[in-house]
Amino acid sequence: MARQTFTAGQVLTAAQVTTLQNSVWSDDVNAQTGTSYTLVLTDAGKQVTMTNASASTLTVPPNASVAFDVGVRIQVIQLGAGAVTLTAGAGVTLTSLSTSFAMAQYQVATLIKTATNTWVANLGASGGGSGDSDQIVLGVQIFS
Repeated sequence: MARQTFTAGQVLTAAQVTTLQNSVWSDDVNAQTGTSYTLVLTDAGKQVTMTNASASTLTVPPNASVAFDVGVRIQVIQLGAGAVTLTAGAGVTLTSLSTSFAMAQYQVATLIKTATNTWVANLGASGGGSGDSDQIVLGVQIFS
């Protein structure tokens, strides 16, 4: 989405307000209980919980399959006893300060799309989350 410049007295359209609402962290939860899950467009701005006693994977799909906007954030919350491994789909680059993309129980990861097929994963400490509960809303996320 392109950044829009506003003028005094300008009124937002319903579509712009909806886009703004969707760009902010949502209370919506997509609860997953299986051993594999691939992100879908409706996961943008949401929390995806992974709850399984066995090891599982969460895949970040390529832009050609699921065209998330650059700047989109998705929180992944590992609630199950089995480790969840974040994986990159074909052609996707997934980077992190951590050398491992395996999440322990109660660990939280924030996925941020930074370019067409590039994502950054901020894996918070297990048991305490990432400590970042506020989302900075980027202009590119708000208006087209």
